[in-house]
Amino acid sequence: MPNCGRYEILDKLGEGAMGVVYRARDSALGRVVALKMLSQELGAEEELHQRFMREAEAIGLLSHPNIVTVYDMGEAAGQLYMAMELLEGEDLRYLIEKRVPIPVADRVRILIQICEGVEYAHSKGVVHRDIKPANILVTASASVKILDFGLARVITRAAITRRGVILGTPDYMSPEQAMGKAVDRRSDVFSAGSVFYEFLTMEKPFKAKTLHGVLYQIVSEEPDSILTLVPEVPMRLAAVVHRMLHKNAEKRYATLGDVRSDLLEIHASLRRSRSQSAGPRPPAASTDDVRGRVREHVTRGRAHFEAGRLNKAIAEMEEAAALDPECDEALDVLWRAGQRLRGAPAGTVPAGPGTERRVAALLVKAAPGRPDGEARQALAELALIAPDDPRVADLVRKRAGSTSRDR
Repeated sequence: MPNCGRYEILDKLGEGAMGVVYRARDSALGRVVALKMLSQELGAEEELHQRFMREAEAIGLLSHPNIVTVYDMGEAAGQLYMAMELLEGEDLRYLIEKRVPIPVADRVRILIQICEGVEYAHSKGVVHRDIKPANILVTASASVKILDFGLARVITRAAITRRGVILGTPDYMSPEQAMGKAVDRRSDVFSAGSVFYEFLTMEKPFKAKTLHGVLYQIVSEEPDSILTLVPEVPMRLAAVVHRMLHKNAEKRYATLGDVRSDLLEIHASLRRSRSQSAGPRPPAASTDDVRGRVREHVTRGRAHFEAGRLNKAIAEMEEAAALDPECDEALDVLWRAGQRLRGAPAGTVPAGPGTERRVAALLVKAAPGRPDGEARQALAELALIAPDDPRVADLVRKRAGSTSRDR
């Protein structure tokens, strides 16, 4: 293969919409790198040259553990290139397609790192615009690296646009991006939410057969409730993702830093409960003796919680969860006690008779035996407006049991 400046091309690693990536050796430093070059057939287009240089400019501003490191960028013999660190690992697309078993707590930790990397880019004025599973690599040490800022836009610079062309991967676009409107960091919040949804459920949130069908769903339809697809996902985690996927940008999380804060609390709760984490899991309660001990801990923990003795409630519920990692009541009290200790509102449903009436109506719509489409929409809304309501948790369990019997 021909060289590119001081880089000796070793082999081809992959090709994207804008560039080809090669494994190459830096002859000056003896370092093996990933060398991204603008495709030859596209090189004649001045706009694409500008977009490639914008990618280099954007990523050159960034220095963060969760973002790919750029060593060098420039032009050799009319060929634009960018030399980046060569990463070993698997991207989220591979992990999803192969259905690699990853404990929920470890999945949440990966999501936290994605938030950290993209939020850092936002702090530097860079919007990614193309967050997707293929652009998120997980190394062997479980560190996340965010790749390909090829569609990144430096907010303080004028955008380069082309009439009629959609920039970004359709499956993970935000509604405003799909409609060709101006986007900001909240568009990345939506796209990250789409990735999170798929990583937790192994299904895309919007999955029509055609491009226009996907775009229509993104703009007009709600995704299936995560809890309907995977009932074992913690309800608070499902609520976070559904909020990220709100059609109205004003009603999403304002920043991925805010998402990260909520995910950190969820991750801590999962680790405290000693369930769904990477560590060895104790067996679920299977004998009358163990079940009796679990019930004793839960009863004492509930009494402590209702009396406001939150630390004692947490201690009892941790013991219950250690004996039975599937004890939903223990996990529920652990979450709510932790929220109270951090000063979060303790109510299970937002105040107001209007909200309570809406919750009651949605509970009826989502009841077992109701049409699946109507029930999924109702559950998705309940996860947003009443994620801590025990009636919602009970309903999810009943529907899951009903679905299992039907099968």
